[in-house]
Amino acid sequence: MLDATSLSNRTNISAVPFTGAVDSSTHWFDTLTARGGYLVQSNVLLYAQGGAAWTNTNITFLTGSGAQVGEASNDRTGWTVGAGVEWMFAPQWSLFAEYNFMGFGTQSASFTGCGGTCVVNANANANVQNVLAGVNYKFNF
Repeated sequence: MLDATSLSNRTNISAVPFTGAVDSSTHWFDTLTARGGYLVQSNVLLYAQGGAAWTNTNITFLTGSGAQVGEASNDRTGWTVGAGVEWMFAPQWSLFAEYNFMGFGTQSASFTGCGGTCVVNANANANVQNVLAGVNYKFNF
């Protein structure tokens, strides 16, 4: 799965000696998973999946006045787990819904803050959660 996205968030920080904000934005993520399931009825599959995940996330550190003082930006490799249900409602047609969690660890950055008088070490978790729903058509060859 490959998804383009515009996920973003701002968190205000008010901790001595640094006061400001952290902006994060995720531009894309993709996954490569394997899934296994159990037929609870002849046309209903419950499944779990897991595998590798990749993302591009930018984290920007801002002072209280909005000036940028640090940034961490990179492509990250992580892991994913999820679960879902698929219902075959007609020959070759099915509906599905699934939940996925993608973990990318912690990004760290150091920058000068406090008007140039201190070094700030910051950590930010880079995790993504999503819910998918869709329709599948299965081709017979």
